[in-house]
Amino acid sequence: MVGILRSGIRLLPVIAVILLVVEILLTNELAGIGSRVSRTDRTIDRVREENQLLREGVASMSSLLTIEEKSRLLGFTVRAVLVPIGREDVAFNLQQ
Repeated sequence: MVGILRSGIRLLPVIAVILLVVEILLTNELAGIGSRVSRTDRTIDRVREENQLLREGVASMSSLLTIEEKSRLLGFTVRAVLVPIGREDVAFNLQQ
């Protein structure tokens, strides 16, 4: 029994060194994962900003004024058709 206890005591420093190495390796791996997560977060933020700029660009390009301006450049014109009506066709005059 004493022999087993002594060999167990001799193994304690070896076990401690092994556990220390495992801890260092795990800490290093977690730091690497944290770096990748940080890089991914920055990429997500950059894509969100780009999407916002694209949304603003689409809103700007599709505004009525822009469409009107581009249609004029392409040769489209607005010609209002006026239809004259006489006084007898007005509802107010019919009541008198």
